[in-house]
Amino acid sequence: MELIDEMNVHLPIPAFANRDLSRLLIKNGMDIKPEKELKIIKVAQSGEEGGIACFLDIPEYFIVSLTMLRIKPDHPLYDKISAYQKKRIRSIFRSKGLSLRRL
Repeated sequence: MELIDEMNVHLPIPAFANRDLSRLLIKNGMDIKPEKELKIIKVAQSGEEGGIACFLDIPEYFIVSLTMLRIKPDHPLYDKISAYQKKRIRSIFRSKGLSLRRL
């Protein structure tokens, strides 16, 4: 089963904004600190460039890449989501000619 199908079964999924996303949201007037729990209410495939898009339950019906979110370690899909995020981030860095020593 693809990750996106498995995520659909577990919706809503509790998640947290990573620091970069939190800074961006705060800069745009939204009080979303890294420790504030959000909910992924819908997921969609947004192609090779976008990866898995997550629709969040914040007022503006915000859409963000799964790579910008943190999932609780006790969530049943934590290992699969974490592996996807690491692979996706490595792919993004490589496509830009950058390298990661370790994620």
